Amino acid sequence: MKKRNLLGQLFSVTALCLLMILAVGSTSDDDKKSETKTETPKTEEELRKELVEKHFSAWDGSHRGLTRVIKDSMNDPKSYEHVETRYGDKGDYLIVSTTFRGKNAFGGICQYSCRVL
Repeated sequence: MKKRNLLGQLFSVTALCLLMILAVGSTSDDDKKSETKTETPKTEEELRKELVEKHFSAWDGSHRGLTRVIKDSMNDPKSYEHVETRYGDKGDYLIVSTTFRGKNAFGGICQYSCRVL
């Protein structure tokens, strides 16, 4: 008798927990919908900034395309080490400056700077 009673209580608690999870999940979806309705539209500057930042790594700030071009032209692409990348947005174009280290043709490690329009 005690086992049946314990199993019944366990089943009831489990069912109650599932109902609470479903209730919380449905209200959070409604909250998300109401949040998106009240958001103000983004300005052109904000949209431009988001577009530009998609081309840069969130990990180290390097420009993904420029990094690929640099590695393709290196003697030892595995030796590539990003140091710093900066950019200036000129409206119609970007000026990207990056500094990196890598092995030269003689095996020595050198630091290079590159600026691309």
